Parts: sequence; structure tokens; C-alpha cells
Amino acid sequence: MTKVRNRGIIRPKITTMPRNKSEASSQLELYKLVTEQQRIKQELAFIEQRTVLLKQRLSTLKTQIEGTERSISHLRHAELKPSRIALPKIFRETNNYQAFDIEY
Repeated sequence: MTKVRNRGIIRPKITTMPRNKSEASSQLELYKLVTEQQRIKQELAFIEQRTVLLKQRLSTLKTQIEGTERSISHLRHAELKPSRIALPKIFRETNNYQAFDIEY
């Protein structure tokens, strides 16, 4: 997963030496502008895809949160009701314990 950095203001790339005005320099300037435009469009497309994925994840989380809250509510109401479970005869308490030692 790639990390998105906070880039702040997007500034155009600046060359160190100004070029003489000619057809070639204008073509180069046009190439730079078109290249930057394509890069920005690709970045926008990536951001839009990422936004869609994040919105889907948020809706999934919202559904899971609602389901969990409902189950908590059901469990909370179930705990409030006193339940009397009749123990079978084999589990009834007896005071008739016999202890013995086992040696290895």
C-alpha cells in the first residue's frame, strides 16, 4: 500500500536557466505542460479510486457496527431476564466426597 504524502501547494517545475524564445523552446514548454497535466489527471484518478474504496470500507464498518450494537443490546436484555436452569440429577451437590491418594 502506498502512502499519500501531504504535498501542500502544487508548484510547477522551474528550470534554472530561462530559454531563448524560439519554436523549440515553446515546444519544450508545451511538452512540460502536457506532461504535468497528464500526471495530475493520473493522480486525480488514483485519488478518486481511493475515495471509492474508503467509502465502501466506511459503509461496511457502519453495517458491522450496527450489527454489533444490536447483538450487544440483545445480550444485555437477555442478561436482565432471570433464567432458572434446572440441573440434572447427576450435577446436584452432595456432601459425600471420598478422597484418595495416587502415587506414581
